[in-house]
Amino acid sequence: MAAAALCLVHAGNAAAQEQAAAAPQDAAAAPAADAPGCELHVFPTENYIGFNSGLLSGLGPIGAVADMDAHKGRVATVKELMKDYLGPEIQLQELEKVNYRAKLGVENYRVIIEPPTPSADAVKADPALKARVKALNADLKAGKRITASTNPCYAEFLLVSVFYFKAMMYGSNLLVGTQFRDFSKGGAPMISIGAVKNPLENFPPKTPEMVEAAKAELRDAFAKDFVEWTEKKLKVDRAAK
Repeated sequence: MAAAALCLVHAGNAAAQEQAAAAPQDAAAAPAADAPGCELHVFPTENYIGFNSGLLSGLGPIGAVADMDAHKGRVATVKELMKDYLGPEIQLQELEKVNYRAKLGVENYRVIIEPPTPSADAVKADPALKARVKALNADLKAGKRITASTNPCYAEFLLVSVFYFKAMMYGSNLLVGTQFRDFSKGGAPMISIGAVKNPLENFPPKTPEMVEAAKAELRDAFAKDFVEWTEKKLKVDRAAK
């Protein structure tokens, strides 16, 4: 599958995640433990999701105050704010701050940044993209690689969604959908999928004075989600493998 084909797996789609985790993989020769030139293919995301359980619908404009430069003073949606405050480049910066390769267990791998996983809106609007995503998801389900690389020492880390969820009983939370697939031991890949939630109090900002605090909080919650996922889910999946 070409690297340009992008993934779209909803963080809350537990059934699809379990199918992907259980899917077989074509056998491959196991590399030496110290195989040189190992690769980590990293996919940031442009798939921002906003949901309010009280309204039982996607979040539209909710009175959040956006940056003047970005939105000319108008009210912005939660998804627009997440895109501004936590775009693909910022995601990569936040991951570097927490030494993400070490936490994934691939500290010495060469990083190759792939195109971001697309939003549901982008997929719906582009039939060609929709077809590519469908084919890519089929490869994910089959346990196949989603790039053209044939390197025996190879792994993929995908951010599949940034999900803002507001519930009357639980307040506002950020969930980051993640998927790590390690093919480096040969045979079926080690797959770990999940999302961890962290609370939000300042995001979305209600006044212009709250914008900087909201940005910092959103980015901090993103980094915490990743770290907690590696500690609570990835370590368990690696041990099971």
